[in-house]
Amino acid sequence: MIQKITTQEEYNNVRHEVDRLIDEATGKGMLEPDMDNEYTRKIASLSRLMAAYENDSLGLQTLRVKSPLIKCIEDYGYAHNMRQKDVASALGVNESVFSQIMNGKRKITMSIAKRLHSVLGIDANTILDFA
Repeated sequence: MIQKITTQEEYNNVRHEVDRLIDEATGKGMLEPDMDNEYTRKIASLSRLMAAYENDSLGLQTLRVKSPLIKCIEDYGYAHNMRQKDVASALGVNESVFSQIMNGKRKITMSIAKRLHSVLGIDANTILDFA
C-alpha cells in the first residue's frame, strides 16, 4: 500500500485505480450511501492520498461553499436590485462590517440577526442554524 504520492505518475496511477474501484463497486452495488465495505474504505484512503498530493504539489485550493444564510442575504439584495452597500444600510451596519460578514470574516451579532429577520425577512431557523 502506497503511503504518500510523490510524483505525477503515481498520482495518475492512483487516480486510475480509484476510477477502476468506483466502476467495480458500482457494478456490484457496493457504493450506496452510508455503506462501509472494502471498496469504500479503499476509495476513501486513496482519495485522501490524492488530496494530499493535490494540496502539496498542485496548489489546489479547497472549494468553499457559501452558507445558506449568506446566500439568503445575497438573494434578497438581487431580488430588490440592491447593491451590497444598500443592504448594509438597510441593516444599519457599516459597509465594511457587512462585507466582513458576507466574506465569513466577522460573526453575525444578535442585533444584526434580529434585523436580518425583521428587515430582510430571513427565516429565523436559517439565522439560528447558520449565523
